[in-house]
Amino acid sequence: MSDKWWIFFLIGVLLGLLGGWLFKTITSPRDSRPSVATPPQAPAPSPAFLEEPSKGAPDAPVTIVEFADFKCGFCVRHFTRTLPLIVTEYINTGKVRYIYRNFAFLGVESRWAAEASECAHEQGRFWEYHDKLFETVAAGSQLLRSTLKELAAGLGLDTAKFNACLDQSKYKAEVDEDIAAGREAGVTGTPSFVINGQLMVGAHPIETFRQKIEEALAKASK
Repeated sequence: MSDKWWIFFLIGVLLGLLGGWLFKTITSPRDSRPSVATPPQAPAPSPAFLEEPSKGAPDAPVTIVEFADFKCGFCVRHFTRTLPLIVTEYINTGKVRYIYRNFAFLGVESRWAAEASECAHEQGRFWEYHDKLFETVAAGSQLLRSTLKELAAGLGLDTAKFNACLDQSKYKAEVDEDIAAGREAGVTGTPSFVINGQLMVGAHPIETFRQKIEEALAKASK
């Protein structure tokens, strides 16, 4: 008899605890605070893109696209030794349209310089800034972010606009697109040139460019 009594006693305790929990759950006040909608997230800004910087007549029979890195020593050589002659002999005479695209692959300074050149391009000063970048590297200086901003100030650019553009990596997607276009064209190093669709790799002397350009001119005239 005593054993049955303990069993009924334990069952009664358990039922009592269960009933108390149910009673508390049913009678407890619900949260009456109004639900607050989560504010919508601001959409991410769309990537910024510009027309590719170019020199020469838009309808020139020959188009040269240069893929270069501002930190590249061979690109500096092309800038100092060969490009001025191409400008004089072919760009200024309406025979060649010359386009520059960034192929920044030599480290973080290369990326900074490439994006900085696009920030200068935004203000219509790409080629002047392009020249300053190569001249700076030719002089043995680094392309630190502070240097990039000093070059912009020296050219009289809107420094507030330029600095914000650089600090926010406004044209990162633009540089990425240039690199992707270079790889699609077969570029693996700098400088590389696409002359009327034909890839030429390396900092060649003016004699090689004359040959390639004259061949392209002859084909274009047919």
